[in-house]
Amino acid sequence: QIPEAILFDMDGVLVDVSGSYRRAIIETAASYGVTVTGDHIESLKSEGNANDDWRVTQRLLERAGVAADLGDVTERFERLYQGTVETPGLKATETLLLSRDELKQLAGSFELGIVTGRPRADAIYFLEQHGIADLFDVVITRDDAPLKPDPAPTRLALERLGVRRAWLLGDTPDDLRSARGAGVLPIGVLAPPLGEGDLGPARSVLRQSGAGTVLDRTSDLLKILS
Repeated sequence: QIPEAILFDMDGVLVDVSGSYRRAIIETAASYGVTVTGDHIESLKSEGNANDDWRVTQRLLERAGVAADLGDVTERFERLYQGTVETPGLKATETLLLSRDELKQLAGSFELGIVTGRPRADAIYFLEQHGIADLFDVVITRDDAPLKPDPAPTRLALERLGVRRAWLLGDTPDDLRSARGAGVLPIGVLAPPLGEGDLGPARSVLRQSGAGTVLDRTSDLLKILS
């Protein structure tokens, strides 16, 4: 069924965060003397309830036997991600996974929205930096509603858009469960990996989490809708 709106998760779907949020998790863990890999992150996120990267980092530390205060973990993480006067933040590495032209093409036929676990300031910063803020009719962040897998942020997006039929593109089980809970069609997307690993397990996890289909990359959406 053709949707009235298309909703996007940001990280791994609209934004390549392999050099930013994922790298911040790895480097924050390293600051505690713990080695974390991209596979460790993927494994934990596949378990669900992992939409908060500060808490994800803390959980990875816990699994390595390191008890760390969430406030301290968050502070170290944010210093890496946001940067300082002397050092550019990892957020400077972020790039679009769907071009402005492709998004504009979609915006010509559908309402577009974002449902993300990012703080609002980080979400808006990226959208404005990359010149695509004007293409989205609604942006729901962790400041507006509980984090996915709770269906509340997805429902809020529908409510603010004034639509009932929508698709949500997400790269984690939390995204897809939020979509299902809100009566939205979940579309899985394989996020850009940190390395060149086997994407078969990631595809399987998304299917098991309720994905109606799994895209190799976000831009494949345009082929489905053409």
